[in-house]
Amino acid sequence: MRSVERLGNGVVLVVDRFESPLAAVVVAAGVGSLYEEGGKRGVTHLLEHMLFRVPGFDVDEAVEQLGGGNNAYTQRDSLMVTFEGISESAAGLVELAYRLYTNERYAEEDLERERAAVLSELRQTREDPSERVGELALRALFGDSDWGAPVGGYPETVEALTLPDLLEHKRRWLTAGNTMVVLSGGVGGEAVEAARRLFSKLEGEAPARGVPTAGAGPVRVVEERDVDGVYYASALRIAVESQAEAYALLHGAAFHLEAGTKSILFNVVRNPGVAYSYYVDFDVAGDVAFLLVAVESARGLEEARRAVASALKPREPPPYRLRYFDYLWRVSWRSPLNRAMTLAEYHIKGGDVRRIEEVFRKAAERGTAWLEGAVLGEAEAAVVPEKYL
Repeated sequence: MRSVERLGNGVVLVVDRFESPLAAVVVAAGVGSLYEEGGKRGVTHLLEHMLFRVPGFDVDEAVEQLGGGNNAYTQRDSLMVTFEGISESAAGLVELAYRLYTNERYAEEDLERERAAVLSELRQTREDPSERVGELALRALFGDSDWGAPVGGYPETVEALTLPDLLEHKRRWLTAGNTMVVLSGGVGGEAVEAARRLFSKLEGEAPARGVPTAGAGPVRVVEERDVDGVYYASALRIAVESQAEAYALLHGAAFHLEAGTKSILFNVVRNPGVAYSYYVDFDVAGDVAFLLVAVESARGLEEARRAVASALKPREPPPYRLRYFDYLWRVSWRSPLNRAMTLAEYHIKGGDVRRIEEVFRKAAERGTAWLEGAVLGEAEAAVVPEKYL
C-alpha cells in the first residue's frame, strides 16, 4: 500500500508499506549540482558530507544502536539522506533523519575533514579512467556549462567553500517546499506519525530555480595517460517532451543496454572480445537529457567506437527480455531502501510514484526503439595509452 501526502508546510510524505523485516527512511531535497553557482561547484556534495557531522553527537553510533545503516547521495537535481534498519526502529530512524536534516551547528574542523574526503573522491574520479571517460564525454557534449560540470565540483571550487557558503545553500534549498520524505518497508504507525510531526516543523517555500545551462561542447575529447587499454564513451543528448516520461524511457533503455548476458552491450562488446566491461549512465532535468555508454579497457579505439555505435542503434526488445525485467524489478523491489530511493528519484523527476511500476514496465517494453528521431546531438571521449594516437 502506497500513499502520497503533502503536509501543511509543503513537505511531501510518501508511505510505501509492505511486509519486510526492514524499514527505510529517505529524505530528499530537490537540489544538486545543476543549481549551483559556477564559483561554488561542489557545494551540494560537500553539504551532503557535512550533514552527518553533528558536534558532540556520533551519528554512526546512533544508527548502529538502532540496528541500521546510513548513507547519502548527491545527484544533478537531488540530495538524498538514506537510512535502513530493522523495522522496529523505523520511528527512531525518522527522528535521526530529521535531526541531521535540520541541524545547523557545524564545526570548522569537521568541515576540513569532510573537505579532505571530498577532494579525495574527486582525485579518485580523475585517476580512475572508467569514471574519467564518462566525465569527459559529458564535457564533450555539453561544454563548460552546468550540465558539463562534474557533480562533485572541481578541486579549486571545493577548496574555496566556507561554512557560511554551506549554511546559505542549506537554508535556501533544504526547505519544506523542497523536501520529500519516503518511508518504505516494515513501517508502523509510530514512524509515520513521527514523520508527520517532525517534518511539519520545517519552514520555507520551494526556491525559484534557474534554468541550468547546457552549452555545446567540443564533440570529441581524447586524453592520453598511463593506462593499458582504451576507455571509450559516447554521449547522446536526448529530446525531452515530459521529464518523467524521459526518465522512465532512459531507465528502460539502460536495462536493455547493460542488464544481463543477453543485453545489447554484452552481445556487441563482451561476446566479440572488444572489452570485458561497460556501463550506462543517464539523466534528465527540465528539457535536457542524456544517455551515455562507456566501454572499459577495450583492446582498440575504433573497435570500441563501432561497438558502441552498434549498441545505440534503436531496437525493439525481444519479448523474453521483459520477463527478465520483471525478475530484476522484483529483486530490487524487495529492498525497502531501493524502493524508497527509486520513489524519491521519480518524484523529483515529476513522476507519479503511485504509478511507477506500470510506467517503468511500459518504458521497458519500448526498448531503445524510441531513440529513433530523439537524438539531438552526440559526442565522444576516450582515455588512451600514452602515444597511442
